[in-house]
Amino acid sequence: MTIHLITGSDPRLVSDKVSEITRELIKSMSTEESRSTILETHDAGAPSSQEREDAIRKAVASAETMSLFGEERVVVIREISEATVAELSSLVSYLEQPSDSTHLVLSASKKLAKSVSDALNRAGATVMATTPPARRQELVTWFLERFGESGLTLELSALNMIIDWLGEDQARLPGLIDVLVSTYGTSRKLKSEDVEAFLGDAGSVKPWDLTDAIDEGNAPRALEMLRRMIRSGESHPLQIMAILNTHYTKLMRLDGPEVRTANDALALIGGKSEFQGKKYLSQYRRLGGQGISQAVQLLARADIDLRGGKDLGEELTMEILIARLCRMGAGARTNRPTKSTSTTSPKRR
Repeated sequence: MTIHLITGSDPRLVSDKVSEITRELIKSMSTEESRSTILETHDAGAPSSQEREDAIRKAVASAETMSLFGEERVVVIREISEATVAELSSLVSYLEQPSDSTHLVLSASKKLAKSVSDALNRAGATVMATTPPARRQELVTWFLERFGESGLTLELSALNMIIDWLGEDQARLPGLIDVLVSTYGTSRKLKSEDVEAFLGDAGSVKPWDLTDAIDEGNAPRALEMLRRMIRSGESHPLQIMAILNTHYTKLMRLDGPEVRTANDALALIGGKSEFQGKKYLSQYRRLGGQGISQAVQLLARADIDLRGGKDLGEELTMEILIARLCRMGAGARTNRPTKSTSTTSPKRR
């Protein structure tokens, strides 16, 4: 029999995949018995340790016992990453010699302990990751796979519209797919106008979608990102202020030391990727120390306004701030040559 482990950072995507795998397993069984007689679901994410341990023990007992109503059964244990190694001991023992009559479906929204992961590997578990990739091209492929599984085909413009609209909230994708299949079927390729009416409210976005738009001086996009962060309920204006403060603090760290390469910048801002170092070094050279100082002053003024300095409303206060920062990003140039861009230096006498 099979063992499936569904992983991912978004519990909604994990849960949806668990339901999908469970449906497929039950459908594949050659039995006329009802779903309730061959399926058991247990929650390893219960609040108390005793409840978690009891749930896991019951699930293992069910997995070890042949169904009275059929040759096969499906046992689901959700959120095993919430349980401790001690609480999972009965499951680890079961994995040493899994039952031939049970399909076991496990889910985990967090990292598992090594002993549990090793036991799953030895048992031959199939691992399915639901977390979407971060890179755009890989994300496009991920979306295409999800639509392909449902039989839907979309024009590239429609696909990009969905990706941009959902932002980080990809857990809404399964519901959107169900609606599109119910409405249009799978016989034709969908266009942008076919899907636009079903998108609803835009999902949240990543913090760097906002800061990148500001650095580029792209005010319309930056304001769109700001509104999506606020209106989705994912970010309070003060949280967005913290993101912006962190961004410009990193730029401030580059003002003074001799920074010649992306790795030099990386060492000062504490990043991990060379790409991030290049991005911050490029933006520092563009704004210069004076421009960064002006941006910090704008942040300080907006912070006071958000805390009651002006009665403008939180969203309007943030919109004014973002528009001003974008204007700096679009028009600012380095006001002084930095050491890293100087080609000559004065001779000492």
